[in-house]
Amino acid sequence: MRSVQVVMFMLCVLGGLYLLTQAPPFFLPSRGNPAIGLQFDATASRLLGAGLLALAALGSLYLRTMYYSGERRLPGPVAQRRYFGLLLLALALLLAAMLSAEISPNPDYRPRVELPG
Repeated sequence: MRSVQVVMFMLCVLGGLYLLTQAPPFFLPSRGNPAIGLQFDATASRLLGAGLLALAALGSLYLRTMYYSGERRLPGPVAQRRYFGLLLLALALLLAAMLSAEISPNPDYRPRVELPG
């Protein structure tokens, strides 16, 4: 299980750094209808990268508390407040990224053509 957690942690770190530094515009198709989706511009991409880095910070706190401290115990009140603050920051950044992305038609979508016969 540790290896899966470390892989997800590294994906958040690397993906967050890439989105924060490069800020590529990209299109995220909708799950229900691939003809529409969210078009992320540079600002929304940076917000998404910052949210992923905040999630990576949460993951590092979790990994350090659960696996790398000598004993497994609940963190103190200060650590819990820090964790809660980082969680709120991550959720706020991800929500801001989703709200600042524009809903637009998919530029690569081609509807299925029915052949007669």
